[in-house]
Amino acid sequence: MNKKIIVLFGAPGSGKGYLGDCIKEELKNAGVNDFMYISTGDLLRAEIKAQTKLGKEIEQIVTAGKLVGDAIVSELVAKALCEPHTIKLIDGYPRTYWQLDDFITACNKLGDDIISVMRDTSVELIRERVAKRRVCKSCKATHSVDDGCCPKCGGASEIRKDDAVIEARLNEYETNTEPIWNELVINSSAALVVDGSEEAKDVAKQFVKLLLD
Repeated sequence: MNKKIIVLFGAPGSGKGYLGDCIKEELKNAGVNDFMYISTGDLLRAEIKAQTKLGKEIEQIVTAGKLVGDAIVSELVAKALCEPHTIKLIDGYPRTYWQLDDFITACNKLGDDIISVMRDTSVELIRERVAKRRVCKSCKATHSVDDGCCPKCGGASEIRKDDAVIEARLNEYETNTEPIWNELVINSSAALVVDGSEEAKDVAKQFVKLLLD
């Protein structure tokens, strides 16, 4: 199987991260373990948690409801893209034309196929989901407020800082990220648009089956 880079595309709160988790699980169920999950959110949060100079800068940007600059994000992603895996799933990148150019250049050098998957979710559903979304203070797992405490470790939960400024993030997406989808599709060997209201586990099963056929 040719090496593949799967781009999970969609608005903040669209459920692309959860879809990514479901795809990972389905890959494992299919006996595929040579994959890597690259989440820009995780990369950024790890930097913030470490409270490096770069991490403190990122924290100020996120708290203000803005997207982290292209140069910073591309620097973090570039390191991850160089890891040798048959399948790489990317969540939250590229987000701008500048990032897209960097991404296409990197993929061409690697010689990997790009498969783009858009999680098309209505703004109304996004707002509903974000209102219920929480993150564990201890293990950082994301879950629903309906679960009470963290279902993974039992820790106390809080609203994600980026969720607290969801309207600003949605505006940023509409202005800077959504427009790059068409160009991303042109540079992809395959592209799919999936309904954000569909059960992510079902979508993941269908997608992995197509991916491995």
